[in-house]
Amino acid sequence: MELLQLKYFTDAAECENFSSVAKKHFVPQPSISKTIKKLEEELGVTLFDRNGKKIVLNGNGKFFYEKVKTALTLIDEGADHFQNTQSTIMLYTQAGGRFVSLLTADYITSHENVFISSVNYSSTLGNKYDFTIMQPSNDMSEFDYVKLMEDEIVAIVPQNNPLYNEDIVSIKDLCGEKYIGYFRSMNLREFTDNFCVNVGEFYPNVIYETSDSATLRYLVEKNKGIALLPKAFFELQPSPSIKAIPLKEKTYRSLILAWSNTKKLNSVEKEFINYAQNWFKQL
Repeated sequence: MELLQLKYFTDAAECENFSSVAKKHFVPQPSISKTIKKLEEELGVTLFDRNGKKIVLNGNGKFFYEKVKTALTLIDEGADHFQNTQSTIMLYTQAGGRFVSLLTADYITSHENVFISSVNYSSTLGNKYDFTIMQPSNDMSEFDYVKLMEDEIVAIVPQNNPLYNEDIVSIKDLCGEKYIGYFRSMNLREFTDNFCVNVGEFYPNVIYETSDSATLRYLVEKNKGIALLPKAFFELQPSPSIKAIPLKEKTYRSLILAWSNTKKLNSVEKEFINYAQNWFKQL
């Protein structure tokens, strides 16, 4: 009986799906099936009831799972005791990049034994990241997560625009404006476009797209168009030549810290979750 067999088994017991286990461990699905079958042969019992491709943990499996889970937890705790090397957190930033830069800078200042690697593309990490900061999607079934903040969407307007003197505007008042926006592939752009369509009943006339917030801000300052941005995000770097104007129709961009619901969090990762939540509260 091998340790890898037991890890495959506990993962399969928790999700009752061999394909999901194979995806998690980056191995072919038949390898998981064969490994579990071999484990059952060694034990002399079946651990899952099978109906085609569907598997369900049976009574033997439930009993064995409780024992194996306890054993693996003790093994992990023993290994952690002897590991004096620097801990690593791999962070995939899908949204709120400017916040993440400040958050990670503050975190590593007070946590010298933790290394954080933050990237904007999951392919850079080979999908092996520990956490992702993102806007919640319609399907979060594969994730556990905590909410970090709700950030109000506002209109960002240059001095030369007639709207600059307004204290509040309706999204419908912005129908005829030219917009500087993020690329359509970015979550915030999709969110603000949908808001314009569903609430303002128009599709924004975006004349320039970028992935860089500094470029977006610069073009608004140069009176090339307006932008729809989260208020707190904008106020991290205010400018006297552009103004954030609230919308009558309130809407908020959510940021969450998410991780795979099959992931077993260690003490460092749990502490990072708490740190991130408290950091955003202080904004």
